[in-house]
Amino acid sequence: MSALALSPHRLRQLDAMGVVAYRLRSRGTPAPPAAALPEGDAVAAGDASGVRIAVICESAAGASAKLLAAALGVPENALHWQAPRDGRLPDLDQNAAAFLVLGQPLARVLGAQLPTAAQQAATIIVTAAPEEWRGNALAKRLLWQALRPLRRHLRGQSW
Repeated sequence: MSALALSPHRLRQLDAMGVVAYRLRSRGTPAPPAAALPEGDAVAAGDASGVRIAVICESAAGASAKLLAAALGVPENALHWQAPRDGRLPDLDQNAAAFLVLGQPLARVLGAQLPTAAQQAATIIVTAAPEEWRGNALAKRLLWQALRPLRRHLRGQSW
């Protein structure tokens, strides 16, 4: 069944239940226009000018940036990659709406440096490091499960 054949209301219901509606790709088929996306899906429609997601990771962005941006439905420039140096985050954006921590040890680094008010106001997701994703199906599955609520949260925001 084509995802575009479903009503926007039905697509939101399926998304809330965790069901992903797929649309088969074919050669030469253009991407659906923004008007065909469900209401409130402004992030996926490309209107993500104010989205700021701080990604705390040991390694550089690389291929992980495209993967995470596609999974969250935001442009790559919305992800602000920050690597710790000497146990601190020198370029920490404390006003980011969400923090995506890639690696359990980095959660302590973020928690120690981020003020309590910022921790309460932001969405913080801690998941496996990119090195663990390669060749580990369970780590990838846990990554997707962690990103799903963040994507829903981003779609619910009026960016």
